[in-house]
Amino acid sequence: TDDIKLPGMHHAAVLRCPYPHAAIRSIDTTEALKMPGVRGVLTGDDVKAMSSPFPQAVDEPLKYYCIAVDRARYVGEGVAVVVAENRYLAEDALSAIRVEYEVLPAVVDVEKAVEADAPLLHPDIGTNVINQRALRYGDPEAAFANADVIVSERFSFPKYSSTPMETFVAIGEYEPIEDIITIHSNFQGPFTMHPVSAAALRIPENRLRFIVPTDIGGGFGIKSSMFPQMVMVALAAKKTGIPVKFVEDRMEHLMSSSSGTDRVTYIEIAARKDGTILGVRKKTMDNVGAYLRSPEPACTYRTVGNQLGAYDIANLTWDTYVVHTNKSPTGPNRGYGCQQLYFEMERIIDLL
Repeated sequence: TDDIKLPGMHHAAVLRCPYPHAAIRSIDTTEALKMPGVRGVLTGDDVKAMSSPFPQAVDEPLKYYCIAVDRARYVGEGVAVVVAENRYLAEDALSAIRVEYEVLPAVVDVEKAVEADAPLLHPDIGTNVINQRALRYGDPEAAFANADVIVSERFSFPKYSSTPMETFVAIGEYEPIEDIITIHSNFQGPFTMHPVSAAALRIPENRLRFIVPTDIGGGFGIKSSMFPQMVMVALAAKKTGIPVKFVEDRMEHLMSSSSGTDRVTYIEIAARKDGTILGVRKKTMDNVGAYLRSPEPACTYRTVGNQLGAYDIANLTWDTYVVHTNKSPTGPNRGYGCQQLYFEMERIIDLL
């Protein structure tokens, strides 16, 4: 995607929050706009005025924009975007932007995030638990009452990420006469996030065009949820009136692209002495980071039909929690949702 060059194209650099949780009191772009080669600066106020929060798969009123609006919720979240003649000039101008932060208490541990006195990432929601479900199959109470042996354990699965050869690249073009936005990107799933992006940009779907080149430099699932960067370049192009290209560097990719959820699991397995497994009880807490980035919470629920692995087990209770913390957002990574599940299931079988 880095080979794509459009007439008049400028380049974007993103100013990122150095704190895990902070209110943005003010952003002064005056000096940055005076820097050589700078065409414009996109801030959270612009994003709030020009776009809507991304649609969510849950009912809670979660407000997630392409960069921070009013509050930053993880280290590396974008707070301003400079558009300049080249990336060097854009990055130089980042240092001239003055941001006044009010640092807020942060929480990164998923179990601490569900406690009553935990810092709230989204006060309008009133909780860090963005989704919770209790699933039940068969008669698990009877299974555990009739068991000869019960094995219990707590497991912790770490946050993980994918590192494709080419990081996220997105180019936004805006045609004011027809009100058409075209986005070139190394996006892995153009159909899945097209309606999400169109809704955020406040345009009909037939006014938003995605173009994906033949080669995208690796995907591993991680490029199926890069739509925030795509909307970001679209808004930057609309504000400045020129095509805008954004190429992540490796550090930016590790800080703000989608990673796999870290999970804490409490699991019990009931069995007879002859090895017959009678039932499973489990509670999982998935850490989706600061925002629910579509298609999340798919990482949690993609494996509903796989919960018991390859084993003949008739009884299951599964209490699941999808939790916000001050970490970067999550999304599909290779085999997403499966690693966490098979690790906890196979380990408890080993212990049994």
